[in-house]
Amino acid sequence: MKQKIKYAVEHGIQNALQLFRLLPLKPRVNFIAFSGRQYSDSPRRISEELLKTHPEIQQIWAFNEPDKFRFLEEKGIKVVKYKSLEYLYYVMTSCVYVDNAEFWSILKFRPEQMVLETWHGGGAYKRVGGHRIDVNEREQQHAVEKMNKITLFLSSSKAFTKFVIRDAYQYRGEVLECGLPRNDDLLKPDPATAEKARKAPAPATEIREELGIPEHAKVLLYAPTFRNSHTLDLYDVDFPRLKASLEARFGGEWVIVLRMHYYLADKAMAVGAPWLYNATDYPDMQELLLASDVLLTDYSSCMWDFSLMMKPCFLYARDINEYRGERDFYTPIDSWPFPLAADNDGLEKVIAEFDEAKYRADAARHHAELGSTESGTAAKQCVERIAAFLHR
Repeated sequence: MKQKIKYAVEHGIQNALQLFRLLPLKPRVNFIAFSGRQYSDSPRRISEELLKTHPEIQQIWAFNEPDKFRFLEEKGIKVVKYKSLEYLYYVMTSCVYVDNAEFWSILKFRPEQMVLETWHGGGAYKRVGGHRIDVNEREQQHAVEKMNKITLFLSSSKAFTKFVIRDAYQYRGEVLECGLPRNDDLLKPDPATAEKARKAPAPATEIREELGIPEHAKVLLYAPTFRNSHTLDLYDVDFPRLKASLEARFGGEWVIVLRMHYYLADKAMAVGAPWLYNATDYPDMQELLLASDVLLTDYSSCMWDFSLMMKPCFLYARDINEYRGERDFYTPIDSWPFPLAADNDGLEKVIAEFDEAKYRADAARHHAELGSTESGTAAKQCVERIAAFLHR
């Protein structure tokens, strides 16, 4: 019965898509981030730049819970429910579609449409798409087929272009190696060097105030990625000990901000200390990175983003061997510049022995080895491409 209902729904959607394809395309831009979960990441930065420089161009954003994002309508942005009939209408009749993940496979774009894929990770770390060990061959091929509907793919590094875009997704279309729009703010005010970005700019102060963090406190952000098990067993950081280690090595008073992956949002750790903040539901990860002094993660590509500011980043991963077997990496984890610990003893040790000069040199080498293309102007470049496409 369920299969029959699913078939009927998909058949109805396919009919609607065919009908919408008969309608003329209009100079509009559709945006979506993380399959409708958030107003964030690179699509948000492109949307904001587009609104600033080309307010005449209509924008549509799709969300799973559109009522939470009605504030965008005050800016003239149309808000629709993801996977609704209205959403399908706008996608199939708009000239441009912007996404940051593997989009809904049922979508069939026209040759006259621009499909801009920003992706949601920089550098080149854990394997994705057709390179994933933890998915079967059919799923790998399905991912490749979806991503080859794209007409313009953004890249943060030469390594990402090679390993992810060309090899994992076998994409043969145009690549724009301008960096990720979401990282533009991390590289300001001086895109040529990340040095100035190390001093917290005004937006970082505002973000800390919103979270209720004392002005004098230093911030460690703990932001691990998810595991296929979707359990919290591997995230056993001893937070009181971590706080003491930070204060012993870097001085000052420290607070710890938790940001679990959205797959684990319903299992987020309980916060029981005044210096521990749960920001799992905070709407924008890049703002948390901007407001933090140190990052602790495991295999999340947020390490790439954070390292652009040359701020200290540590890795805590108990399951390295298991993760290699399940997912694996594009480059050896011990070649990355981030000090690695497999338990709380090791974490205390790498913090105590942290050498900032060596770290910054290693991070610069890492960026060079991966062939960083982060420009600090990625959103601007994307908007220029979109505007040129619409006005062609």
